[in-house]
Amino acid sequence: MLEFRNIVTTFLTWNDKILLMKRGSNRKIAPNLWFGVGGHMEPEEINNPYRSMYREILEETGIDKKGILELNLRYILYSRDPEIDEMVVNHIFFGKVKSPYFRPNDEGSLHWIEKDQVLKRPYHPAMKWVLERYINYGEEEMLFGVVDWNKLSIHWHPL
Repeated sequence: MLEFRNIVTTFLTWNDKILLMKRGSNRKIAPNLWFGVGGHMEPEEINNPYRSMYREILEETGIDKKGILELNLRYILYSRDPEIDEMVVNHIFFGKVKSPYFRPNDEGSLHWIEKDQVLKRPYHPAMKWVLERYINYGEEEMLFGVVDWNKLSIHWHPL
């Protein structure tokens, strides 16, 4: 039976930099790859990805709501994992913070990366495609995306 995993991912910006996490080598999912801040949605958060996103930002960076200037849901991405019978639903946010200060965490190491250097890091393929879209088109309308593993791309649709 197909299982669903609901997650949130947030890419925070400050000046012309994006906060990225290099995941630790001990992580079960995507060890040593770069990601935004985020994680799974708790059962009581399934209908409110914003609540989950704020919790994950606080847990992984120490930045609370007061430290965030702007935060927008930009992409909702569906991806059926080709190796296991699972559908990942990723709510992807982009936002701006007041300052570059964050608290380290045990999931990986956080780094402010210049926007023109972001795509030079190793990512899970779907995250790289999301970041390419964001860097090439910026803060556009909210989009729904479906990962096509056969064509190694995302099919984007406006919401």
